[in-house]
Amino acid sequence: MNQLILIGASGHGRVVADIARLCGYERIAYLDDNRKLQSCGPYPVIGTAVDFQRFADSGTDFFVAVGNASVRQKIQKEIERAGGTIVSLIHPNAVIPEDI
Repeated sequence: MNQLILIGASGHGRVVADIARLCGYERIAYLDDNRKLQSCGPYPVIGTAVDFQRFADSGTDFFVAVGNASVRQKIQKEIERAGGTIVSLIHPNAVIPEDI
Protein backbone atom coordinates (compact mmCIF):
# COMPACT_ATOMS: atom_id res chain seq x y z
CA MET A 1 0.00 0.00 0.00
CA ASN A 2 1.17 3.58 -0.61
CA GLN A 3 2.72 5.79 1.98
CA LEU A 4 0.29 7.88 4.00
CA ILE A 5 1.15 11.35 5.19
CA LEU A 6 -1.00 12.79 7.93
CA ILE A 7 -1.20 16.56 8.26
CA GLY A 8 -1.44 17.24 11.99
CA ALA A 9 0.57 15.41 14.66
CA SER A 10 -1.67 15.78 17.68
CA GLY A 11 -4.36 13.72 19.40
CA HIS A 12 -6.59 13.42 16.36
CA GLY A 13 -3.58 12.56 14.21
CA ARG A 14 -2.65 9.73 16.58
CA VAL A 15 -6.14 8.23 16.33
CA VAL A 16 -6.08 8.54 12.55
CA ALA A 17 -2.65 6.87 12.38
CA ASP A 18 -4.01 3.89 14.30
CA ILE A 19 -6.96 3.60 11.91
CA ALA A 20 -4.59 3.89 8.94
CA ARG A 21 -2.44 1.08 10.32
CA LEU A 22 -5.54 -1.10 10.76
CA CYS A 23 -6.50 -0.28 7.15
CA GLY A 24 -3.17 -1.65 5.92
CA TYR A 25 -0.87 1.35 5.70
CA GLU A 26 2.64 0.35 6.70
CA ARG A 27 4.46 3.61 5.90
CA ILE A 28 2.95 6.48 7.86
CA ALA A 29 4.48 9.89 8.54
CA TYR A 30 3.30 13.30 9.71
CA LEU A 31 3.63 16.89 8.64
CA ASP A 32 3.05 19.44 11.39
CA ASP A 33 3.81 23.14 11.78
CA ASN A 34 5.26 22.61 15.26
CA ARG A 35 8.92 22.36 14.28
CA LYS A 36 9.84 20.95 17.70
CA LEU A 37 7.97 17.71 17.01
CA GLN A 38 10.11 14.86 15.73
CA SER A 39 7.55 12.10 16.09
CA CYS A 40 3.98 11.35 17.05
CA GLY A 41 3.66 7.93 18.57
CA PRO A 42 5.85 5.56 16.55
CA TYR A 43 5.70 7.68 13.38
CA PRO A 44 8.10 10.45 12.31
CA VAL A 45 7.25 14.09 11.69
CA ILE A 46 9.01 14.76 8.39
CA GLY A 47 8.25 18.43 7.84
CA THR A 48 5.64 21.16 8.05
CA ALA A 49 2.28 21.33 6.32
CA VAL A 50 3.62 23.19 3.27
CA ASP A 51 6.06 20.33 2.65
CA PHE A 52 3.20 18.25 1.24
CA GLN A 53 4.23 19.62 -2.16
CA ARG A 54 7.35 17.42 -2.11
CA PHE A 55 5.11 14.33 -2.04
CA ALA A 56 1.99 15.44 -3.96
CA ASP A 57 2.88 13.76 -7.26
CA SER A 58 4.68 10.73 -5.82
CA GLY A 59 1.67 8.47 -5.31
CA THR A 60 1.59 9.31 -1.60
CA ASP A 61 -1.84 9.39 0.03
CA PHE A 62 -2.80 12.23 2.37
CA PHE A 63 -5.20 12.64 5.25
CA VAL A 64 -5.68 16.01 6.96
CA ALA A 65 -6.04 15.36 10.70
CA VAL A 66 -6.68 18.96 11.74
CA GLY A 67 -9.67 19.59 14.00
CA ASN A 68 -10.57 23.04 12.65
CA ALA A 69 -12.89 22.35 9.69
CA SER A 70 -12.08 25.50 7.73
CA VAL A 71 -8.33 24.97 8.10
CA ARG A 72 -8.74 21.29 7.18
CA GLN A 73 -10.72 22.21 4.05
CA LYS A 74 -8.12 24.80 3.00
CA ILE A 75 -5.25 22.32 3.34
CA GLN A 76 -7.16 19.59 1.51
CA LYS A 77 -7.89 21.92 -1.41
CA GLU A 78 -4.21 22.92 -1.62
CA ILE A 79 -3.15 19.26 -1.69
CA GLU A 80 -5.70 18.40 -4.37
CA ARG A 81 -4.66 21.41 -6.52
CA ALA A 82 -1.07 20.15 -6.33
CA GLY A 83 -2.14 16.71 -7.57
CA GLY A 84 -2.18 14.95 -4.20
CA THR A 85 -4.70 12.29 -3.24
CA ILE A 86 -6.86 12.79 -0.14
CA VAL A 87 -8.09 9.47 1.24
CA SER A 88 -10.93 8.49 3.54
CA LEU A 89 -10.13 6.18 6.40
CA ILE A 90 -12.80 4.01 8.01
CA HIS A 91 -12.02 1.93 11.07
CA PRO A 92 -12.37 -1.76 10.11
CA ASN A 93 -14.73 -2.35 13.05
CA ALA A 94 -16.99 0.61 12.30
CA VAL A 95 -20.68 -0.23 12.16
CA ILE A 96 -22.72 1.80 9.69
CA PRO A 97 -26.50 1.30 9.79
CA GLU A 98 -28.25 0.34 6.53
CA ASP A 99 -30.44 3.45 6.55
CA ILE A 100 -27.51 5.89 6.58
